[in-house]
Amino acid sequence: MKTIFRFRTWMGIALLAISGFCVSCDDDTASIGSSLMPGGDAMLVSEGAYNVLTRSVRVDSVYANTNACYLGRIVDPETNSVTTCDFLAQFNLLDNFSLPKYDAMMHDASGQVVADSCQLRVFVSSYQGDSLAPMKMLVQELDTSRVMEENVKYYSNINPQDYVNPNGGIRKTLMYTVRDLSLADSILNSSSYYTNIKVKLPDSYGSYLLNTYYEHPEYYTNSYEFLHHVCPGFYFKTEGGVGVLVEVDVSTLDLFFRYKTKKSSESTENDTIVDGFVRLGATEEVLQNTSVSSTGLNDLASDANCTYLKTPSGILTEVTLPIDEIVGGEHYNDTINNASFSLARMNNLGDNEFSLSAPTNVLLVRKKDYYGFFENEELPDSKTSFITSFSSSTNAYTFSNISRLITICKNQRDQDAGVTPSDTEAEREAKYASWEQENPDWNKFYIVPVKAEYSTVTTGVGTSSQKLLRVRNEMGLYSTRLIRGDEDGKIQISVIYSKFAK
Repeated sequence: MKTIFRFRTWMGIALLAISGFCVSCDDDTASIGSSLMPGGDAMLVSEGAYNVLTRSVRVDSVYANTNACYLGRIVDPETNSVTTCDFLAQFNLLDNFSLPKYDAMMHDASGQVVADSCQLRVFVSSYQGDSLAPMKMLVQELDTSRVMEENVKYYSNINPQDYVNPNGGIRKTLMYTVRDLSLADSILNSSSYYTNIKVKLPDSYGSYLLNTYYEHPEYYTNSYEFLHHVCPGFYFKTEGGVGVLVEVDVSTLDLFFRYKTKKSSESTENDTIVDGFVRLGATEEVLQNTSVSSTGLNDLASDANCTYLKTPSGILTEVTLPIDEIVGGEHYNDTINNASFSLARMNNLGDNEFSLSAPTNVLLVRKKDYYGFFENEELPDSKTSFITSFSSSTNAYTFSNISRLITICKNQRDQDAGVTPSDTEAEREAKYASWEQENPDWNKFYIVPVKAEYSTVTTGVGTSSQKLLRVRNEMGLYSTRLIRGDEDGKIQISVIYSKFAK
């Protein structure tokens, strides 16, 4: 069903006022426009609604260029699917890195520099699940001859064993809980306490790091040399346990040692022993990659009653927009002023304190552009890609205006199919049918859960706004069911057209 509106340009009214003409001031103003302008200037506005088709798509991996890592294993209580996360981390060597002079360091009987201790710390920014669930972690040293490189695109199905030291190296197993019960509640509840998991490394590894610095200072000139000759990083593996998944804000490699220094500037000898400390962080200047494995998702993806959004590496929703209907027939030459649709969320099947939340942000992107969007670190341009947030008031994800996207898809199809303005509708349809056999995904799009990073921008007059800085695949654990679009019209796209009346 279509609704027709007629609009007249306001210029005639403005000219009337300037010229001093007078219009009878009665209560009926419906005829003002038509009494001033010729019929050829009328604009016809119409609307239509078309069925949108959706389905779930199982993806075995996503581009994993996040600045956070994930560790643990958790069961989705609604679907019983299991997600396990491990991660690999390199450590950044700061510019102008230096240690005290060799002679000032503490040495053993053979003259080797000795470290007091060495440890890894995994700092937890958030977690999902039970903070008291007992978990088992295996930490393994990576291999200097198989270092993760900056120019490689790493996905969440990365095989960590391809980078682990094959000759053994450091190998450490430990049990942990997110809430460290060995600490007093006063410490755990303190605002200054940062939840972390501590991994004690052999003191000999700390001594190795120190002695290599003095024997090969060229290995400590930058992170590249350090990673390829000294410390390529570590693999943090979930070895056992289930019930919690942690988001790791940063991991650090901490080195403790002692050295001698002077009591005062007048002193001629190093006669005071002080504690030294070096911390190397897994920051964005080097690589961190989360490895994800999931079970039980194939059956969910084939569910005909709904579609899913599951992260970190699980299920996307594919949307087929009826562009052929929207721009076909009588609307071929119309202007599309607005096109909008919503994906409604289905409520959880049960009430469970560990139920997973719906993704906060989702991206609409053309299926053919999906991989390139993330690999090229693009931002939504409101032309061929759009971002929106979940609305608790409507219980849905709404894309309020994708008219430019539909117009772009129409124009590209016309161009690539060889459609010309003089073609009849039958000729256009024949060309489309031939072209679409080679391009079946031209009107298909992915709904992708994403993590959006914003900065606050303040203007000179004191107002502030949010600026989108980066969009990455959501690597946290989220899950939701959406109403599935089918031929029955459970999901529709509403379109508003305009054209000049003939």
